[in-house]
Amino acid sequence: MQPDWDKLGKEYADTPNVVIVQADCSGDAQQFCGEHGVQGYPTIKTIKDGRTEDYNGARSFAQLKQTVEKKLNPRPACSLESKDACSPKDRAVLEESEKMSKAERSAKIKSVEAEMKEKKETISQYEKDIKQMSAELDLIKAGGQKVEKVEQMLDDAETKAHCEGRTCVVAFLPHILDDGAKGRNERIDILDKALKKSKKDGKSIGFLWSQGGDQFEMEEAMGLQFGFPAVIAINFAKGRFGVHRGTLDAESVTQFLTSLSRGGVPLAPIPASAKVVKTDPWDGKDGQLPDEDL
Repeated sequence: MQPDWDKLGKEYADTPNVVIVQADCSGDAQQFCGEHGVQGYPTIKTIKDGRTEDYNGARSFAQLKQTVEKKLNPRPACSLESKDACSPKDRAVLEESEKMSKAERSAKIKSVEAEMKEKKETISQYEKDIKQMSAELDLIKAGGQKVEKVEQMLDDAETKAHCEGRTCVVAFLPHILDDGAKGRNERIDILDKALKKSKKDGKSIGFLWSQGGDQFEMEEAMGLQFGFPAVIAINFAKGRFGVHRGTLDAESVTQFLTSLSRGGVPLAPIPASAKVVKTDPWDGKDGQLPDEDL
């Protein structure tokens, strides 16, 4: 009955002549309970003008409220019958109305109702404006958020920041002179499809690429001498990496990540020498052979 009892207390919280209380008969209220003949729990009693009566009715909110209304005669919190319960401001409004004629009071009621209606309309408009502003604010914030994409691995600090708190897939792609811009873009597109698939599956996986040979020491330390493209999964926080032994296509990379999550990919410690060296970003163009002195 506690929820209904709490509801009853809230119902009469502002009623000056009704107090809804509960006593802990096994604690501080032992003497009080003894004086009022409490023998079992819960026991409900009404006390009015010093007289205590047992309540034996239903313990629902509706029945409890009915008993309060019938036996305790609750007064409004602020009314002509209980001005002492009014705040100074409320009492001033009440007494001003008391002095009005019926016509004056009717006109005042209509005036206040009209003002309330106007303010409600203003609030409604403000709410619409706030909703629109909130949508615009989200778009403004979104404009500053970096869209997740496949990025080139350019230096050690940026790589670790990109992969912080998650696993990253790193694809070592053929040299631009071997693949050309068209071939490289096709391979990056494959990685992008795998990235989108991982996001759709609710995974947070970073995707990076590097030109084969640009990270020679890292490639050597991780045993990627079998050629390019080569793909690894690496987690700097855990200090582990695993090598993808399949082909570079979206489905194969996705299967590699699934196997990785299930513990099906052999992992090895990241070699201490596997540092990302700073390299120049790709300009998106085909490679050019260096000029050679005749």
